[in-house]
Amino acid sequence: MLTQAPVFERLDDHPMAHCSTLVELADGTLVTAWFGGRYETAPDVAILSARRHPSEEKWSTPRVIAEMPNRSLGQPVFLVHPSGELWLFFDVIMDRDWTSAQPYWQRSTDNGLTWQPPRPLLNYPGLMFRSRPLLLPGRILLPVYDEKTWQSRMLISDDAGQTWRLTAPMSTPSGNIHPCPVVLSDGRLLAYLRTGGKGGVIWRAESRDGGETWSQPEPTQLPNPNSGIDLLRLKSGALVLAYNPSDRLRTPLCVALADESEMWQCRRTLEDARAEFSYPTLVQTRDEQIQMVYTHKREHIHCARFTEQWLRDSKEAF
Repeated sequence: MLTQAPVFERLDDHPMAHCSTLVELADGTLVTAWFGGRYETAPDVAILSARRHPSEEKWSTPRVIAEMPNRSLGQPVFLVHPSGELWLFFDVIMDRDWTSAQPYWQRSTDNGLTWQPPRPLLNYPGLMFRSRPLLLPGRILLPVYDEKTWQSRMLISDDAGQTWRLTAPMSTPSGNIHPCPVVLSDGRLLAYLRTGGKGGVIWRAESRDGGETWSQPEPTQLPNPNSGIDLLRLKSGALVLAYNPSDRLRTPLCVALADESEMWQCRRTLEDARAEFSYPTLVQTRDEQIQMVYTHKREHIHCARFTEQWLRDSKEAF
């Protein structure tokens, strides 16, 4: 079972759309956010959002939830905080490009209907967000990366987000960003990393101490064209990977299934036209369906919905 549809039609006032994130609220409502404007890094780029209640098929009309005059925003990531609040992390470009971007955050006490003013998180130009946070016992693990050095890191808070500390960087020959961590059944953390340079393969690293330290990253056999990925562990224990199985192009866009041995065997292609389909974000909702938002030609955010069984039933050659 697969359904695919745009979250919204092309927006004339925000014609470029990219880098979507997705979260499920306590009542089953899905909330997505992305950055949109004239073009990436343009001074009018804001964070927009739409929502869909489980009883509805259509998403709400997009609206701006974060903006700053003459500043370009990007890289939104939601966190459903243990307190019940909804937090949003994002970056604000202070000069010309992402290397000057500062990390910000803002909070909502009504599930994202209204937002308090944004606040700086850290003074760290080039510290960027992309992947979903992990809630561990007594700990928030927030994946980040350094745009200047192209090294993945983690932000850790052991006091519910009042203070944060950075882990040591993860280094690979061509650089890496967008760490996507999951918790395995034995308590280890596994992170997949987007490659740098002209493209190559996805890299992987492990942590045995709740994200404090990470093993030296190693290459997988999974192609990556220097583009966003997402890794999700399902309630069944299976792993789902959303990625572009190419070393150069942001097409096709596929989802694959494996067990914790990372033997990727089942794969489905969601998009394969000669265009950009990128930056997927995965969520498994309480009804055990898998929801995925992604960039569609830099003009739309699309949402795909499917099941683990649909992946397992694939006859597609890997």
